Amino acid sequence: MKNLIIHSHACLEIRTNSASLLVDPWLLGSCYWRSWWNYPPVKNGTIKNIFPSIIYITHVHWDHWHGPTLKYFLDKNVQIVTHDEPNKRSYRDLKSFGFKNIKILKHGESWSFSDITITPYQFGLFLNDSAVVIETPQLKLLDANDCKIAGQSLEQIKNKHGLFDFALRSHSSANDRICYSIEGSETIFDNPLHYTKSFKLFMDNVKPRFAIPFASNHCHLHKDVFHFNDYINDPFKLRKEINRLGGLVNSNMEIMLSGDSWSKANGFDINSDNIKYFKEKDKYLLEYQKSSSKLLDKYYESEGKKRLGKRTIKVFKSQLDSIPKLFKLRLKNWKFVINVTGGTKEYFLKVQAYNSEIIEVDQNLFKSSKAKVIIPVDVFNSAVNQNMFHHSGISKRNRYIFSDRDNLKKWEIMNGLLEKVELEVFPLKGDYMKNVMFGYFRRWREVIVYFQAFWLARKGMKMYDIEEKILSKHV
Repeated sequence: MKNLIIHSHACLEIRTNSASLLVDPWLLGSCYWRSWWNYPPVKNGTIKNIFPSIIYITHVHWDHWHGPTLKYFLDKNVQIVTHDEPNKRSYRDLKSFGFKNIKILKHGESWSFSDITITPYQFGLFLNDSAVVIETPQLKLLDANDCKIAGQSLEQIKNKHGLFDFALRSHSSANDRICYSIEGSETIFDNPLHYTKSFKLFMDNVKPRFAIPFASNHCHLHKDVFHFNDYINDPFKLRKEINRLGGLVNSNMEIMLSGDSWSKANGFDINSDNIKYFKEKDKYLLEYQKSSSKLLDKYYESEGKKRLGKRTIKVFKSQLDSIPKLFKLRLKNWKFVINVTGGTKEYFLKVQAYNSEIIEVDQNLFKSSKAKVIIPVDVFNSAVNQNMFHHSGISKRNRYIFSDRDNLKKWEIMNGLLEKVELEVFPLKGDYMKNVMFGYFRRWREVIVYFQAFWLARKGMKMYDIEEKILSKHV
């Protein structure tokens, strides 16, 4: 029997003699407005052969919480498990899909189904993200996926669970920083080497038998973002870079892609054919794009017919209004202009963040603006109306252009506040703050990490360096 199967980008399955656990299923199509696709492609029909006893979801990002895939599972009595969050957005959406058995686990709380035990660990201020420990008679696995757990929080996992057979972690960018630019500057605001260093530091800290690059095996096929494939830190590139850094100290790095598996009885079963997708990456990306052309062309046609409605602008204004002015003080007298593109008409919206004013302006004002945001109309409409505006940047289909670093910094503040709207931090509610406080009784170690990060930031250290410093502290 296969005890561990990698199905896709961030989807794995654990099987025992009596149960099966599916984690973060994204097995169909694309996500983020046709931007992200599984790479290598998931074989047709894979989902038809998966019959999970349990589905665990680590967080609400669509490459982990994938609506079309979750809707495919017709048995709404399947056991869904996720972690307790200050907001109940994920729970509400799962209920709206018709799932009847939803188990919510607190930070560090273990729960067993047959001979599979699951323990989630949350990390990230206001973020709905979790690493998960999975224990069966055959293996002990830590799926850190996108969760940047470090410091005392990581030590808690190691102290409670001991050494792991497998640790899985992301190794490439899932943010929109690569889409930032300052006029007249060639500065690139993301560094692929950071993800390599963080992967190595994490694995050297945890010391699993097998270190698996995970949750970064995707590509971009939409015509707007196809060129960003060059920036993805693929697992073979990662292995070369780690070897240049001296290799992993106590772990064997194994590359497991869609369809690869491991069993306690027979070890790894790796499909050597998957290597071709990386040895001749340019060729296979073009083939993949061509084979998906019907879906893409249909989407391009649909995008071209979209328009920006007054209702969407009204919803966006209400989201800005929900942010207390106290939190927007540093944005007083600052504005940015959004260029909504790609539909039946081009729009230019001047946004004064502090007063939550949105005014339609002409192209000349956009050109002279010191902070410009360019967003496709379908992305803008969809993201705003689903209260996922911050989420839209993950697609990498947006562009952010600033006249200087001060305007970039103000946008980062603005974007962070919009993320808190998305996470339902704003408008401030008593129930939410109560949930946060009770959550941190179990997550107190995380507070120590925040103080460390704050202190290092005050000393002028950049966020990348802070993460690497905290990860390396216990190596």
